Amino acid sequence: MPKVETLTKFEWEIMKLVWKKGNATVRDVHEALPPSQSRAYTTIQTYMERLVEKKYLTKEKIGLVNFYSSRVKEKDTLKKETNHFVKNAFDGSFSRMAAFLFDTQNFNEQDLEEIKRLIKQKEADND
Repeated sequence: MPKVETLTKFEWEIMKLVWKKGNATVRDVHEALPPSQSRAYTTIQTYMERLVEKKYLTKEKIGLVNFYSSRVKEKDTLKKETNHFVKNAFDGSFSRMAAFLFDTQNFNEQDLEEIKRLIKQKEADND
């Protein structure tokens, strides 16, 4: 089975910025990162090159500048990463994950109403 290339926390931050912007240079990412995520320019460049190697980003050189854009949709990446997590942490059982969340999280009334609405919507979609 092929190895799933998951994203590190910092790679997620880069991908979020690229998805939001459409395409980005290293400088764009460097300037857009909040101070708590700040890294050296060359560190960001290294991470973005790794994302090219992992096939999350593409790179196009225009003049002297590399422009990076996403090869994958955000929703597809979220689905893949979620499936990977559920497979490893809950033996692939989404119901076990949901039970764990309900046992360990303090959902407020709004959260519970939204969850109920989503369940009803999913049930209607499956009919």
